Amino acid sequence: MWFRATLALAMTAVAAAPALAAKITVSQYGRLVATLPWAVAMEKGMFKEAGLDIDGITAGAGGGTSLRNMLAGELPYAEIATSAAIAGSLAGVELKALASSSNHIGELTWAAKPDAGINSIRDLVGKKVAYTSPKSITEMVIRTALKHEGLTGKVEVLPLGGLGPALTALAQGAVAAAPWNDPALTVTPDKYKVLFYGHQYYPKFTWQVAVTTKEFAAKNPQMLRKILAVHRRAVEFVYGNREETARIYAKVWEVSPAEAGAILPKYYEWQHWSRGDFSKEGLAAVNDGLISVGEFKEPFDWGRLIDQSLLDEDLRRPL
Repeated sequence: MWFRATLALAMTAVAAAPALAAKITVSQYGRLVATLPWAVAMEKGMFKEAGLDIDGITAGAGGGTSLRNMLAGELPYAEIATSAAIAGSLAGVELKALASSSNHIGELTWAAKPDAGINSIRDLVGKKVAYTSPKSITEMVIRTALKHEGLTGKVEVLPLGGLGPALTALAQGAVAAAPWNDPALTVTPDKYKVLFYGHQYYPKFTWQVAVTTKEFAAKNPQMLRKILAVHRRAVEFVYGNREETARIYAKVWEVSPAEAGAILPKYYEWQHWSRGDFSKEGLAAVNDGLISVGEFKEPFDWGRLIDQSLLDEDLRRPL
């Protein structure tokens, strides 16, 4: 797989529990709304209350980078993209996916310039459309959306390396549409014209999971149970304390309280944050997406990766 060599270098001493205060790795922390419960946990002192000597969060850049950060750190626990967890497992890293962080794809959308005369996905026929990188969630969504609309082969899709470069290409007229997300989606709604949302095609999508190594899980189950319990408690706080959650979001995401209040309501409607439970439908969507981008020919066997034994019993689901 694509990061086999660098993962091998990082797999050195990750089995023992950290003796000093440690950090957990959370992919796209402070950028994607799915990571909000961790900001709540930090702000409310939940790690300390749980008896955990965790004093910070490493904001992984996503993909294999977050997994490498986890393996190189003192505490091998991370929240990463499901596709990255699968890739790491297939590359030889003995991983366990302990919990789901989100079973909803969130606000991911594709947008066009407002004056381009493009009003829907069907207006993209014969045009170029951006996604972030090969095998990414954005590639899975755009290919699935085009297939669903009978437009496969009628629209040219291009990987441009990230959301920033994709939007730059859109602004310059190099592509007709590009992926777009919050906070800009809500804060500057007139900047682009939304064509469709990813969740129109994937109502459930288990795109972010909590992982550790099999060795660490075997030696430190109680510590991991506490971390999972902190995340669940933080998610419950998010759902039950909207005003204070919005204040925390505004602080960590560096937006105004008014902007935070405008951004978050739809995530509550979507039940965006998972308490840890996996979605069978969401996992099936991941398999569908991976097959759509040519990563697999057959569905991935989740039994190779997922271990629900450290979750609270009421959160365990048949997969």
